Amino acid sequence: MAMQAWIHDMACAMLSLEELPLDLRNYLDEIEMYANLAGGSIQSRQIVAMALVNFMDRKAFLNNIEDLKERIGLDDEE
Repeated sequence: MAMQAWIHDMACAMLSLEELPLDLRNYLDEIEMYANLAGGSIQSRQIVAMALVNFMDRKAFLNNIEDLKERIGLDDEE
């Protein structure tokens, strides 16, 4: 768990935040979980930075999809 705190602290520093949003914390925790399964850990600022870029890009992409769905009148149930 100590490494997860490092990952969260590093992401907070990179984003100039006091606390990460829950979805971002969960995303970083999942990355760390898979690294642990392979016998490793996230120990690099570059890896955390790439994770943040991927997370932000994915979030923006999903927001764009939701906006498009609203503009064309699609419901979430379809």
